[in-house]
Amino acid sequence: MNENFFPGFIALRNKRCLVVGAGNIAHKKIAKLLNYGAKVKVITREIKKEEIKNLEGVEVVIGDFTEKDLENVFLVVAATDNPDFNEWIYKLCEERNILINNITSKNSMNFRFSAVYEDENIQVAVSAKGYPKKSVVIRNRIAEFLKGIKF
Repeated sequence: MNENFFPGFIALRNKRCLVVGAGNIAHKKIAKLLNYGAKVKVITREIKKEEIKNLEGVEVVIGDFTEKDLENVFLVVAATDNPDFNEWIYKLCEERNILINNITSKNSMNFRFSAVYEDENIQVAVSAKGYPKKSVVIRNRIAEFLKGIKF
């Protein structure tokens, strides 16, 4: 099923966000969450992207994810390289009405990250419905267009 996502902006300041996994994609998602003031916890068996350990304000737990880890969590990123495990996390989050981004599926999620262009006057977010590289291309074109406009 292709979900029709509502486009919106969410204040993440001090919201508890959980990232399961610690690879390259997880690192990018963590950086975005931190940029908007989220409180980020990472649970992983193994840190594949060493920079994650050095991110200020991130709690890193080496171990196994359990259902109990979802308590009082606003948003989850299932960022392991195991699609079946990420699907299980998605189903747990859906049952609990928790926002979930699953990096291994375009459909088993209820939250998408977007490519964002932002300056002091405007914020534009782009989603290409699960194709992040397309979103970045569009965002870059929007940025070029907006550079010449005075508000």
